[in-house]
Amino acid sequence: MKQLNTQDLLHQHNIKQVLREMFNHQSISRVDISRRLQLNKSTVSSLYNELEEKGYTAEIGAGESTKVGGRRPVLLTINAHHGFFLSFDLGFNHLHVMANYFNGDVVYFRRVSTFGNSMRETLAIIDQEVQKSFQQIQTEEGLLGICFSIHGVVNDNIVVTSPWVDMADVDLPAYFGAKYGVPVVLENEANLAAIYERDFNGAAGKDNILMISIHKGIGAGIIWNNHLYRGFNGTAGEIGRTRLFTDYQSVTTDEGRKVEDDCSEDAVIDQVKVQEHSDTLIREDVVKLDEAGNVAVREILTRFSAGIARIVSNVATTLAPEAIYINSPLIEAVPRLMSEIQFAGKQLGVQQPIKLTKNASYATMLGGCSMLLHRVLDMEDFDLHFA
Repeated sequence: MKQLNTQDLLHQHNIKQVLREMFNHQSISRVDISRRLQLNKSTVSSLYNELEEKGYTAEIGAGESTKVGGRRPVLLTINAHHGFFLSFDLGFNHLHVMANYFNGDVVYFRRVSTFGNSMRETLAIIDQEVQKSFQQIQTEEGLLGICFSIHGVVNDNIVVTSPWVDMADVDLPAYFGAKYGVPVVLENEANLAAIYERDFNGAAGKDNILMISIHKGIGAGIIWNNHLYRGFNGTAGEIGRTRLFTDYQSVTTDEGRKVEDDCSEDAVIDQVKVQEHSDTLIREDVVKLDEAGNVAVREILTRFSAGIARIVSNVATTLAPEAIYINSPLIEAVPRLMSEIQFAGKQLGVQQPIKLTKNASYATMLGGCSMLLHRVLDMEDFDLHFA
């Protein structure tokens, strides 16, 4: 591989800076880019022309003239229809599918049932979804990348453990990468939710945040110094597997209960199943029972919120992030739980803001879109913010 000289490296850095400014502003002029980057206008124009030739950018018309008059500046934007990305969340009984244009805009989102399916059967469904995307989305370059959100540990684009979905030794990057000729990225779902909070919500300008993701299990996505922290073998953030010990014997054996045995969404549903003498309850049923004022269910949910507050307190003490976010479809469906968690968190001494990620089902998908964009553009060290 040819080694770039200093001038070429500077050129590549500058062109990525221009592209970053365009991603981070829905519309911006060459003059504004020049001012923000402290580059002369002719350099910015030359860099923009390169980006336009690649199909990344487009002109969208004239902006407002200055107070002193003169020509109105031409506004520039990211070319949304340059191509598109696909993200898949491999849930226990479902498959979430999202398609995004090149600028991050959502083309569509849908949920597909995979209840009772083997991984091979789910692979066939994913293939069908990719084929549908070719028919439904018209762009200049077509599919640019695929991301899979994994409920388990991922390291170096390999699924290390996946307790909720049997991957059946399927090599997703090899299979889909070879079939469609695009980058295929695997990432832990909590990590993707953290990237979503950083890149789509801006995380209120904070560089160190923690995302607690509560589904069948509990995981955490850690953004440290504005970068995703994966830890040793990709295991950072596996807080749901933290052991709870009630006696000396459980300390010296592997019999201690895990945090997610008591505080995950599945743990709540299992408790309600016992209470209601039903084996078929799902999250929506729990929400309906709560709304109907079922006292026993409300007590279970209150214990759940108290447990989550303790988890928040522990991670706040251990990692001291600037803000803590919670991604939970159950808490989003029962808003009072978030208020209870925030109140209990303050009582436990948590000083950081505790916030709920809205549109929990979208979070990992949008995080996947951002990760793909960074990868395809070779801009993993650049901040890209999306509307």
